[in-house]
Amino acid sequence: MRSLSAYIGFRYSADRSGNQLVSFLSRLSMLGLVLGVALLVVVLSVMNGFDREMRNRILALVPHITLQPWSDQQVDWQQLKLDVERHPHVLATAPFVQGNAMLIKGAAVEPSVFFGIDPAAEKRVSVIEEYVDLDILTPDASGLILGKALADRLVIEAGDRVTLGVPQAEGRQNVRFVQMNVAAVVATGTELDQQLMLMHINQARSLFSEAPPVSLRVSVDDVFAAPQIAWELASVHGRDYMLKDWSQQFGNMYHAIQMSRKLVVIMLLAVVAVAVFNVVSTLVMVVNDKRADIGILRSQGASQGDILRIFLTYGAVIGAVGAAAGGVVGVLLALGISDLVAGIESVFGVKLLQSDVYPINYLPSDVRIPDVLMVCATAYIMSLLATIYPAWRASRMPPAEALRSH
Repeated sequence: MRSLSAYIGFRYSADRSGNQLVSFLSRLSMLGLVLGVALLVVVLSVMNGFDREMRNRILALVPHITLQPWSDQQVDWQQLKLDVERHPHVLATAPFVQGNAMLIKGAAVEPSVFFGIDPAAEKRVSVIEEYVDLDILTPDASGLILGKALADRLVIEAGDRVTLGVPQAEGRQNVRFVQMNVAAVVATGTELDQQLMLMHINQARSLFSEAPPVSLRVSVDDVFAAPQIAWELASVHGRDYMLKDWSQQFGNMYHAIQMSRKLVVIMLLAVVAVAVFNVVSTLVMVVNDKRADIGILRSQGASQGDILRIFLTYGAVIGAVGAAAGGVVGVLLALGISDLVAGIESVFGVKLLQSDVYPINYLPSDVRIPDVLMVCATAYIMSLLATIYPAWRASRMPPAEALRSH
């Protein structure tokens, strides 16, 4: 009889010859479940994309840890480099100097911060080489690498000449103006493009009347262990050097992404729950529509358990089809949403994501199968739970009353 109950339940779920209103509401409840699951899959994939880009792009471009001298006194940075690289979790270090400057092109002026780097060493602590050839920065050439957003604000292209105004130490000429060539404009697609200004470390030190002390960028094997590693290095070098890790600059952004992901999941699960409640109302109407069938089955010897299984099967089919179809639709949308948004931006000439507001200027997507399975399984289980009450009501219906009402 159990197999017969399952068969009847499948027949009811596929039957379109009965009450047209009930059939319409059944399809509508299934569609609501499909849309809820698909939307949750898409949003989760987008949040996963932001998380991936934060890890693989932004945190791969910025230094995991920096060590900067507390004073302007010259330091033995070569010895510091050797000491820091002895730490078991430090992968590489690179020297740099940093300074404030005004970038001038015609009548346009943009305040910024420039970094003088050693191109060979910088390749070991950053993936910037994937976006621009650092070897164009040579010690004997006054070349600059600018971020695209910064260059666009001043209408600068590679090959242009710009003026750099560099404040000097007290007692000297207030500002030194230097003509420099823009060797390249780099677009990383991140907020770093807003302020990025690189030059060779020798060129950077020559801009000052008194050469600034050299600082160190540090790359570690586990970016999320950087705060702990920085603390360990500070216990040794903290008296002479100020240590900062990436979390002090981007930590709030990363935690905001994680928090947003959790809040969005909760809100969209509420959307799925509303769709599941539609399954309840649909099943109640199905039970009322099938009262005569229930009475006939009971009079033919079907038990309450058999009736219960019939309508549980009906609800299970709606939940399974809705969750599976929603998962497939969600995956397809998530795989194409980056291109879809880029196409909308191109057609309408708008930029939906700006790197001065968001960490990246495009919409990423990262479909993770465990997340898709989790969403589909959750929707299916919620559908099953929602089916229990209407199925229980159907099983408790007295046969004589069911036949008399018909």
